[in-house]
Amino acid sequence: MESTREYARAAAILALATALALPFRGRINTIDVAMLYLLAVVAVATLSRRGPALLACVLAIAAFDYVFVPPYYTLDVHDADYLFTFGVMFVVALLMTGLTGRIREQAREASERQRRTAALYELDQELAGAATQAEVVSIAESHIGRAGGGAARFVLPESDLAGSAEPSWPSDGVFESIPVRVAAAWVHQSGKVGGLGTAHCGEAEALLCPVRSGGRRFGVVALLPQPADRALLAEEAQTAEALAGHMAVVLERVALHEQHEAARAEVEAERLRTSLLSSLSHDLRTPLGTIEGAASSLLASGLPEEAGGLSLEARRELADTIVEESRRMTRLVSNLLDMVRVETGSLAVKKSWQPIEEVLGVTLIRLEEGLRSHPVEIHLPPDLPLVPIDEVLVEQVFVNLLENAARYTPPGTPLDVTAWQDAGAVVVEVADRGPGLPAEDKELVFRKFYRAGATSGGSAGGGAGLGLTICRGIVTAHGGRIWAEPRAGGGTAFRFTLPLDGGPPEPVPADAADA
Repeated sequence: MESTREYARAAAILALATALALPFRGRINTIDVAMLYLLAVVAVATLSRRGPALLACVLAIAAFDYVFVPPYYTLDVHDADYLFTFGVMFVVALLMTGLTGRIREQAREASERQRRTAALYELDQELAGAATQAEVVSIAESHIGRAGGGAARFVLPESDLAGSAEPSWPSDGVFESIPVRVAAAWVHQSGKVGGLGTAHCGEAEALLCPVRSGGRRFGVVALLPQPADRALLAEEAQTAEALAGHMAVVLERVALHEQHEAARAEVEAERLRTSLLSSLSHDLRTPLGTIEGAASSLLASGLPEEAGGLSLEARRELADTIVEESRRMTRLVSNLLDMVRVETGSLAVKKSWQPIEEVLGVTLIRLEEGLRSHPVEIHLPPDLPLVPIDEVLVEQVFVNLLENAARYTPPGTPLDVTAWQDAGAVVVEVADRGPGLPAEDKELVFRKFYRAGATSGGSAGGGAGLGLTICRGIVTAHGGRIWAEPRAGGGTAFRFTLPLDGGPPEPVPADAADA
């Protein structure tokens, strides 16, 4: 249909040129009329393909001879000089047609290159943020389908391990067709385009493009034109092939990144295991030695006090020491286990709407012995809302923060716990009146196994350097953040946020509860 219109347009342009020149026949030179016909031929060559342009050449010579060369309205030529004019005119028209066609083809190729470059640029811009293979595939399928005027589907063949096994292909969608599956296998093995519109497996309903980078094969992209009976244009196929090649490069980058992350995680896990073993051997040695010494003394104190044995008070102190050091060991082991849960991402948060004061009350009961030398002052507003938290995990945050404050502050100094609502979250602060943190330690204290030097007045015996790291992991799992900052008047304040996601459940009316 398009070709018929081009031929009709060529004839119309020659007819228009004849109509324009006819009123001036006999008053203008015939050479000028020939120039007008040459102009018409150039116009046809610019607007149409080679066939209509050649038709315009023939029609221009015929119309010039028939209408403007005596005798008029016949094709007889009495003057032989006109034969030379016809020949020159025909040669010039052919040259102009060839040059114009070449220029038009170059312009079309330049436009296609620009379109392909723009498509690659758009794809590259979107793929820049893709971090997984699924994201890359989804983005690339969309762009390839749009560039090819159809629907694209990427298929990663199963059982294709470095080319050593025969890949298997799905049998759904476009791959239900046996010719498409045959074409996909050939494309995957050869690394060349096949399928619809190509010399290889041309009976397939879709164009198959290989997705490979270097020697690594990722699969194939099937481009099914829409409507299904539409033939793909050459430029659409070339653009789809170019986009599939770029997709392969990005897939290789993602694969290398995943390999690097896996190697880094393995190194980090090994380092964590080594650090945990080192911490266990170092931090458990002291309480184990103390427990062993106290237990040995108790076992050796079989004599009564009058015969040189230990007094009842001394035995009670040794028993208290055993209990205290056992609890210390329990806390160390608990922190180490919590750290493993944080590092491995297995920290499960089971939220429910809870009041902060209840969690804090349970914490203070647990730490009653450890906080005897540090009075704790609670500042909670009466209108503080319920918070969606895992009460066991948040209780551990309070335990770690209060123990840390007691360990690094002189006996007798108070600890303050404050909470308030701000910007869709509840902010909790645990503050002390110790010497404070140096500016460079504000972030370091949240690192694994980092321990700031205890003050001369602080409690004896440092922890494993995991308490604040665990606090950050728990708070982050709740969607909040934790940080340290200097306290006005001296000391350090540790603050963390607990987001108020949604709202607490509506209270059940009393009459409904009775029913």
